[in-house]
Amino acid sequence: MKRKYIIIFLLMLLVTGSLFYILNDASEEEEAVRFFYPDAKRVILIKDINDDLYSSLYFPGVKRAYEVDGKVCAFVVSCVGYNGPVEVLAALDDDKLIGIKILSHEESPDYAEHIEYDYFLNRFKDLPINKYLNLVVLDKENHEDIIQITGATISSQAVVNAVNGAIGLYMYMNYNVKMSKVPDVVPQETWQKDINSFAINWEGGSVRIDTEEIKEYEQVEMDVVLINTTGTETKMHVKGPTLRHVLEKEGIDLSEYAGIGVTGRDGYYTLIDRDKLEVNDIILTWQVNRKNIKDEDKPVRLSVPLELGPYWVKMVANIDLYKDISPKDIDKVHMFNPLTRDIEPYYYEYYGSKDKAFEVGKILRKFDEVDEKGFFTMAATDGLEKNETISLVRQRYFIKVEGDNAPMNISPNFKLGMNVKNMTHFSTTKDAVIFPEKMVEVVRTKSIEGKEWMLLEDVLLTAGMRWNEGNKFTAVGMDKEINLSLEEMLNCYLIYKDGQASLYNKDKEIMTDLIRIEKNET
Repeated sequence: MKRKYIIIFLLMLLVTGSLFYILNDASEEEEAVRFFYPDAKRVILIKDINDDLYSSLYFPGVKRAYEVDGKVCAFVVSCVGYNGPVEVLAALDDDKLIGIKILSHEESPDYAEHIEYDYFLNRFKDLPINKYLNLVVLDKENHEDIIQITGATISSQAVVNAVNGAIGLYMYMNYNVKMSKVPDVVPQETWQKDINSFAINWEGGSVRIDTEEIKEYEQVEMDVVLINTTGTETKMHVKGPTLRHVLEKEGIDLSEYAGIGVTGRDGYYTLIDRDKLEVNDIILTWQVNRKNIKDEDKPVRLSVPLELGPYWVKMVANIDLYKDISPKDIDKVHMFNPLTRDIEPYYYEYYGSKDKAFEVGKILRKFDEVDEKGFFTMAATDGLEKNETISLVRQRYFIKVEGDNAPMNISPNFKLGMNVKNMTHFSTTKDAVIFPEKMVEVVRTKSIEGKEWMLLEDVLLTAGMRWNEGNKFTAVGMDKEINLSLEEMLNCYLIYKDGQASLYNKDKEIMTDLIRIEKNET
């Protein structure tokens, strides 16, 4: 008998605990609702909100709703994003969206988690609800436009879909207005979804390899360290065949190619040139720490042991082999500030900070010649070099010149850790552009009267310019030009102060507000 009472007592404790958990969870959600309606006298949870056939068919993402002082106006909506469901609380009233709160999500850390940050949530405040919201990349042109989070298109779209579901059901329940259907999953056409295979392409042929076939090649296993541009290190044990071995099975010698271009399913791209290929075994990794890689990293990810994080491309979709890459032959080295003085800046919102930036496409128009077969190269103070295709950087690609880690490349498709931070310079095949305030950290200098004088020879060499004994040079300033012999150039220094670069020959100032240095033909 005593045992019976103990069992009953334990069951009562279990039921009571469960009820407490449920009620407590509900109360936290109710508190979130009351935050948006601080003067509300009565808030009631409605669990069967989608019992209505129209509601369930057209707004399947709506899970619960709240009646506030007799009017159903707060909705809990779920939409599947990149990694899983994103659950959103949307509060509406009369003719506007009051605001939203992210209740839960499974999106990736570092960048997609920014859907929880105030700067993104504030975009949903006090918006009219006569139309569905529309996700845009960079610029808000209409009231209903929501600017996406950089590098988190899918997660941003999931939030917008969830809010649109709330708008649609609100208008139907309160005004009998029937709006179009809102899906509870971000459409697959929004992103490349093939996680089961990738392609290797070369002139005259290609091969597609699936995730099972990759296991049939000769495997390499090794301990590696991934170093991101943020400075963080991740130790990994990786497994997979080398790219070189896979190509050998196709009768292709990787050493005959000038480089490879790697594109991810998310649109991310990087170039790995011949120099890097010669010292690195590119591992097509399908297993990390003795576990198969996650779906979001499939079909394979690159492991490039001797290079920084931007070369470790995830979710590889295409590997393109380049027979020829136009070589660098830099004949002009520009100072960034005077080059961009007449270009209207764009204030790019990057993870909550709105910083001054310049569109790369507009900078390229300043150059006399841009070889489409060449690459856009960026270099940083930490030694990182990264190459992009010219076609890629012509569109919606920016150099941020203010804020954290500036100068830095940014683009809507970029994820955190994939940027070239504290950039010293960038270049095409013929033109290089330097940031003197960062270049001073990587070249030889001499200190005179508290100022750092940069050896011009080092600046030009670092930017990629090469010369022979017969070359001469021209220093171009705002109001004059000065011809320099090779010997004179080798004795010149740059001083950067207050946004201007001044040119000195030995200890004598010969030009203020330097625009560029040109290499003349022999």
